[in-house]
Amino acid sequence: MKKIIVFVMLISATVFLVQHHVPLAQAEETGSVHSITLPTIPSELKEGAGKDKVMIFCAICHSPDYIPMQPRLSAKTWDNEVHKMIKVFGAPINEEDAKTISSYLAAQYGTGEK
Repeated sequence: MKKIIVFVMLISATVFLVQHHVPLAQAEETGSVHSITLPTIPSELKEGAGKDKVMIFCAICHSPDYIPMQPRLSAKTWDNEVHKMIKVFGAPINEEDAKTISSYLAAQYGTGEK
């Protein structure tokens, strides 16, 4: 019985939302479309060769603030992480930049192990 009530409520809510939906064109005409500008929060990554590439490429998908949150990783593990971002998540990074990024991460946030 509860499932039927929940189902009916969902259908009713959907019908209500569809009936009271204001098309985007109409919203633009009435001036009810608003935009916001989010603040830019600078990342506090360590200085080093390759930081610029990290800021350019890594920030496409996630905040660079995630980098210092990671445990210290070996150079090989950082390299694997960078290549995972490329192969699995589609990060648009060429091999030369990937090496620069991996080197930076290993130097600044690594264990010192290869």
